[in-house]
Amino acid sequence: MKSKKIASKDYFDTAPANKKDDVALIICSSGTTGLPKGVQLTQYNILFTLDSNLEPTSIPMGEITLLTVIPWFHAFGCITLITTTVLGTTLVYLPKFEENLFLGAIQKYRVLMAFMVPPLMVFLAKHPLVDKYDLSSLMVLLCGAAPLSKDTQDLITERIGVPIIRQGYGLSESTLSLLVQNDEACKPGSVGSIKLGIYGKVIDTETGRALGPNQRGELCFKGDCIMKGYIGDTKSTQSMIIDGWLHTGDIGYFDDDFEFFIVDRIKELIKYKGFQVPPAEIEALLLTNKKINDAAVIGKPDEESGELPLAFVVKQPNVELSEEEVIKFVAEHASPA
Repeated sequence: MKSKKIASKDYFDTAPANKKDDVALIICSSGTTGLPKGVQLTQYNILFTLDSNLEPTSIPMGEITLLTVIPWFHAFGCITLITTTVLGTTLVYLPKFEENLFLGAIQKYRVLMAFMVPPLMVFLAKHPLVDKYDLSSLMVLLCGAAPLSKDTQDLITERIGVPIIRQGYGLSESTLSLLVQNDEACKPGSVGSIKLGIYGKVIDTETGRALGPNQRGELCFKGDCIMKGYIGDTKSTQSMIIDGWLHTGDIGYFDDDFEFFIVDRIKELIKYKGFQVPPAEIEALLLTNKKINDAAVIGKPDEESGELPLAFVVKQPNVELSEEEVIKFVAEHASPA
């Protein structure tokens, strides 16, 4: 789809609106704690986010082609659609991911920038089909929705030569991104720094006390991007937004340079002999194995240890990989308990 600069006042009558309070969109939450909830975003939420997305380091403007396969019922897809239309760029949208369709669209439309999630990044890094297409037009990959490992990022850079790979962090409840990488100085694994106009803190999950640099806790944010609330669910809204602060349910930390790092979801941490083990860290380690295409790790109840990590692994096509080989690989690369 292409955006044309047409003055809307010539075609539509404007209606009075309370930008701070009137709901403009109802989109889905991620549903990590159950069924997705209806997230109410006001006109001001969207205007604030659009303004921050117009920064030079966010999304390029002008006659360029972007691509996304992100669904429009979450903030990532929906706000991306609105932003690219406002900027006058061309957006190639794929209703679902199919390997040849995805790669073929990049080649056919000479896509300059693609909006990605980690499984798509792993696909670009490892799938043999990628080598059959011309992806030389890709200059920028913007990844969100889950942590992206440095190893996967390096594999893509080496394989395809994409010069700019950036991560961001946000929720539907925050009208898209809260943290963004604005330049190449960002550290490996970082999701960037807090966007202008947004406040952030990391709190102790037990006491609620604000923590300092390099201390892991729950990420909380405050600002004009925070949703009005969940539609028809006052209880969930009140547990999510406390004194104006959005409690994300994500564990992370910031370093001495105020760059943020995401560790995992609070409810997904594996409790092993008193330690809290983030599944995402084990998943990232497994993906460094060239025989492994994808991996997911959960906690398995254990009488002696509390919980043990249980990995589900998808091997690369036409590759032999045994359970013992995977266990040995992790043991050789992970710290012993």
